[in-house]
Amino acid sequence: MKRLFLTLSVVLLCVAAFAQSRNELYGRFREAAADYDEEAFKAVIDDWEKLYPNDAEMFSVKANYYFMLAMDEVMVFSDEEPDDRESMAVEDEDGNVRYMSSVIQFDQKQLDQATGTLAKGIAKFPDRVDLRLGKVSMHLNADEYGAAAKEVKSALERSVVNKNKWTGTLDETIESDGVAFLRDCVQDYLSAMLEADELPAAEDMIDTAVKLYPKDAIFLTDKASIRYFSGDRQNALKYFLSAQDCAPDDLLITNNIAHVYEELGDTENALKTYRKLVDDRQYGRSAKAAINRLEQK
Repeated sequence: MKRLFLTLSVVLLCVAAFAQSRNELYGRFREAAADYDEEAFKAVIDDWEKLYPNDAEMFSVKANYYFMLAMDEVMVFSDEEPDDRESMAVEDEDGNVRYMSSVIQFDQKQLDQATGTLAKGIAKFPDRVDLRLGKVSMHLNADEYGAAAKEVKSALERSVVNKNKWTGTLDETIESDGVAFLRDCVQDYLSAMLEADELPAAEDMIDTAVKLYPKDAIFLTDKASIRYFSGDRQNALKYFLSAQDCAPDDLLITNNIAHVYEELGDTENALKTYRKLVDDRQYGRSAKAAINRLEQK
């Protein structure tokens, strides 16, 4: 009997050692991702499937694994120094200088598997915002701006349905206001799209934000900025004025309105708007310079 009891004790200890918590598994996942360790990634996936087979985290872990497999770093040469990444100047035997740098290329099949895995997770756990934002980031990294915009729109629409209540990694509740949380994310995505000169995708995303949150001054300002960068000053002014109605004390919006009035040649309204800024520490100096410039015309 004593021998049997010892044997059972060993088995129980082994089971206890294997039954890691979700937090511990998540820690292993982060280490595997940071080290680009394929074997460690597989081990985490196997253990997670055994312990927590119906967990939302499984979709995140698997998607990150496929995304890692999709990425391939490739060395490229160019005659001009790239301004969007680090490079090394290389001189050949004839004294010609070329620039060597690395770029990330994606295997489309693995990338589709990564985003498809997240799509399944979102369908099953629609209020897990990290799955949605992870999918957006994957699309942006792969320069799939239209797909990224579509996913952001879906998140914004869901935020109306779930009354801006989201959960994140390991099912933790997002404590901040759901609209504010998403708004901050949208600003980052908008910057990435504008930097890539992807105005159609950016405007598609922001149009949904404005439609769903028509009194949000930041989303209205985003729309105004897109119209401005598109060369449509008249509609830019329209949306800046709408944003000002929602946030009359926001002097950045006031400054933008004054600037657009000036570009449109509406000197009277430009002067009137710039004068609202002359006592402000941040905008006062430039406003006074603009007033002097316009009064001398």
